[in-house]
Amino acid sequence: MKIEFTREEYKCLVDMLYIAEWVQNAHSVEDDPRAEPYEKLEQKIYSYAKDMGLEDLIEFDSEHEKYYPTRKFEETGYHRECIDEYDNKTFWEDLISRLANRDLIRQMGGVENLSKLSFEERIQKTLTLEKKYSSEFEKRGLDGVNIVYNSE
Repeated sequence: MKIEFTREEYKCLVDMLYIAEWVQNAHSVEDDPRAEPYEKLEQKIYSYAKDMGLEDLIEFDSEHEKYYPTRKFEETGYHRECIDEYDNKTFWEDLISRLANRDLIRQMGGVENLSKLSFEERIQKTLTLEKKYSSEFEKRGLDGVNIVYNSE
């Protein structure tokens, strides 16, 4: 199979690879052998950057014998906006969800009592709490968050 790309299509593909790699590895603390086929494909695609006239975005590091996005690429462009928007939205959704779950467990007097609720009741109560937090964070952002330290 042979696929031909325009310069613009290749740039979009590189953006997509970068976003995918970010999601896959941004929080990894060690190498995951499952990622190896993806890394090989990424390297294969990156190896065409010079041919596509985009060597200012992807460069070869002879010491590591790998292609890497340049600082110019990493700091600008649509892929950066996508990642920032994804990270921001994920942060707020995760915070709201975790706080709502915490509060529901407290309201119910523990996980055992929570498990006695029907699925529908649990969802309804969770959504009510999530709406409360969502509204508060929309108004005040992190200014509405205070940490209470226990002196244990």
